[in-house]
Amino acid sequence: MKQSRKLALTAVSACVMTLGSLSTTTASAEAIQLGFILDSSGSITSGGWTSIRTGLANAVNALIPTSGPDTYYLSVVSFSTNAVVNIANQAVTSASKAGLVSTIQNLNFAGNNTNFEAAFKGMQTALTTPVTGNPTYSATYVNFATDGQPNTCGTPGASCNLTTADAAGIAARNAMVTAAGVDNISIEGIGSGVNVSLLKTGYCKPQPCDDTVPFNFPDQGFYTAVATTDQWAAAIDYKIRVITKQVPEPTSLALVGLALLGLGAARRRVTKT
Repeated sequence: MKQSRKLALTAVSACVMTLGSLSTTTASAEAIQLGFILDSSGSITSGGWTSIRTGLANAVNALIPTSGPDTYYLSVVSFSTNAVVNIANQAVTSASKAGLVSTIQNLNFAGNNTNFEAAFKGMQTALTTPVTGNPTYSATYVNFATDGQPNTCGTPGASCNLTTADAAGIAARNAMVTAAGVDNISIEGIGSGVNVSLLKTGYCKPQPCDDTVPFNFPDQGFYTAVATTDQWAAAIDYKIRVITKQVPEPTSLALVGLALLGLGAARRRVTKT
């Protein structure tokens, strides 16, 4: 009985050591671009916008690391009838983080129409902005949050129907992917006014978006449906954890689970005796 428990504890220790060695052996210095496209149209409302900008500011502050082998380059674009490049490809460091967080926390609410084309053109500009040292990016990840469908296209924003506006948005998305070498586009659909099917198949990358947890990131874009902007804040927190490798991978969790299962079985045998 003692031997069974000892073996189970040994299994747990072995799994923990294995996970530690995996993280050590796979760690390497990488430059990773993170882009966030935020819907600032009228349907979001001023209060909803406060939830969005506060949620992203808190997540960036708490979850994007400034130590360790990787360097993250942050881009933020807010859009309504037009798009504004709020942060253009800036390295998140211990010296810059507070300023970046403050910028996000103070983003202005536009409160007008919805222009997907302008949003993706703005993110293309942000991601392709040169930075000191001209790093070679190992990955470029874009997150797109919206609560509606496009009703404006062109620059600065001409009136157009839904079909034309979507076509313009997808064309801008494709141009961004090509110009910036985007590896993954993941999406949050806020509320019930979004075209889920179109977002998953027309805007995600790699297509189509997955909406099951755990997400198959980065090999597949992932889609999260949230009812409110308050829920969006929780969703973006989780997504940043996934992107910055702060959520254990399913295979690692499975290894630990098996070891703990063995420990539980040993304890049951001891109790029965």
